[in-house]
Amino acid sequence: MILLLFRVCILYVIHMSEVEQELRDRLTTVGRQLYADGLTHGSSGNISARVPGTDNCLIKPSGYRFCDLEPEHFLLVDINTRDILKGTAKPSIETPFHTKLYLQWPNAGGVVHIHPKYCTILSIIGEKIVPMGLELYGAPALAKGVPMSKFAPPGTEELAENMVTAMKEHIACLMPHHGSTAIGKSIEEAAKNAKVLEDLAQLQYEVMLVGEPDPLPQSMLDMLVERAKEKDLLV
Repeated sequence: MILLLFRVCILYVIHMSEVEQELRDRLTTVGRQLYADGLTHGSSGNISARVPGTDNCLIKPSGYRFCDLEPEHFLLVDINTRDILKGTAKPSIETPFHTKLYLQWPNAGGVVHIHPKYCTILSIIGEKIVPMGLELYGAPALAKGVPMSKFAPPGTEELAENMVTAMKEHIACLMPHHGSTAIGKSIEEAAKNAKVLEDLAQLQYEVMLVGEPDPLPQSMLDMLVERAKEKDLLV
C-alpha cells in the first residue's frame, strides 16, 4: 500500500512538472506575440497564468521585454501569500493585482496587463470604451462593458484594490494614465481579450476624430454576452 502511494505521488509530481513546463512554453509564446503585435514596448507590462489545479501562478519577472522571455524566466508564485516558490528574478511590481484577480475570479487562468497606445490615450482623457463595431465578435465578453479603474501609482496595494473593484463583474478594464488589463480562462483567451480591447480603443479614437461614438444596440450586446457564455469563455 505504501509503495502504491509512493508511486502515485511520483506520477503526480511528474504530471505537475509537465503541466508547469507546458504553461511556461505557452506564456513565452503569448508574450512574444504580444510584443510582435506592438501591444507592449520595452520591459513594460506583465502576463501571468494560473497553474491548473493549484493556488500558484507563473508570472513574468520585472525588467524583461516580452520578446526576450524564455520559459525558465517565469516565477512560480503562491497566489494567496505571494511567496516566490521557484525562480530568483525580481517579481513584477504588479504581482499584487494579478494574485487578487485570481482570488476574485476562480475560473481565471490568465492575466494580461499591457500599455498599448490607444487604450492608454483613452485612459488619459477619461474616455470609457464604447462597445461598437464588429471587432466585439472576436472577444464577445467585452460586450458586457469595460470600466475605468480609479488611478493609483503602479505596483501599489491601492492599485490592486482599484483593479479588483473595477473588474468585479468585467473581464477587462482601462487604467488611467497606465494601460489596460484583461483576463480569460486561459492565457491565450486573456491575450485575445487584450488585443481586441486595443482594437476597440483604436476604432473609438478614430471615430472621435470625425464624430461621436455610437454603441451597438443593447440587444446586440446582450446577444454577444450570451455568445461568450455559449463558447465557455470567461464572462
